[in-house]
Amino acid sequence: MGINQNSDQSVQSVSVQSSEGVSMNTIEFKIALQQHYANFVQMTGKGGYTDFRKHVEASMKAAVKPMCGRSAMSPSGDGTWRDQVKVQFKGRGRQWIWVAKESVQSTIDRLSGEGFDSVDYERWIANQDNAWVRFAGPRVVDGVPMGAFELRLDGSKVDCPKMLHYIPVDELDEDGLNRMSGTPHSLGLEVDAPVAQEEVVEEVAMTPVVETEIPDQVAMTGLNEFFEAAPEEEYVDVMDVMDDCEDIDDDLFGEF
Repeated sequence: MGINQNSDQSVQSVSVQSSEGVSMNTIEFKIALQQHYANFVQMTGKGGYTDFRKHVEASMKAAVKPMCGRSAMSPSGDGTWRDQVKVQFKGRGRQWIWVAKESVQSTIDRLSGEGFDSVDYERWIANQDNAWVRFAGPRVVDGVPMGAFELRLDGSKVDCPKMLHYIPVDELDEDGLNRMSGTPHSLGLEVDAPVAQEEVVEEVAMTPVVETEIPDQVAMTGLNEFFEAAPEEEYVDVMDVMDDCEDIDDDLFGEF
């Protein structure tokens, strides 16, 4: 704790002297750096140059690097909140969030009035409890810091930089965000509603069944006359014929 307090005091000392010229600012910075080094040695017991350099680099990365963006150096001075919003949605899978359907309805109406087709998007979200939007970047709307989110009416794979829905920055608290576990496409949300099974059964039941009548007798022109004209043959038992043949040698049917 002692290091952080002294560091804050050192930074304040440098900032106060900054208006009096670069040379004075450099002197104050050296003194503040030496004091910070002495505190570092006292608190950690490490007096090596490399140890202190690593400590300073870590402190600069945490406290100074976020202030070095182009937007942070803009005359408006609003770079801090812009960077915070960007970091909040930076990284793969962190751009998509769920929002209440009621909150995007006015944006849908506005975009529809501008000529954008919202029919598909409205049909998709109608099947869900919430709507979805994708982070685009920080914006200032009517003097209010906002997070701009794309309403991708043509599908989540299509960039829509002009279809923007705005959420005030003070409503983008991390604990209150409802992040999506994937893109709407990967989650299978951009599809039409499936047909209910009951409707399918009812439709099949209502389909008329066409019965084909099979005649009891099939006309067989010519064949009927043939069978009627053919005489019926007399059944002859082969053993009776053999009995009538006296010349047959019984030894032919004996055992060998």
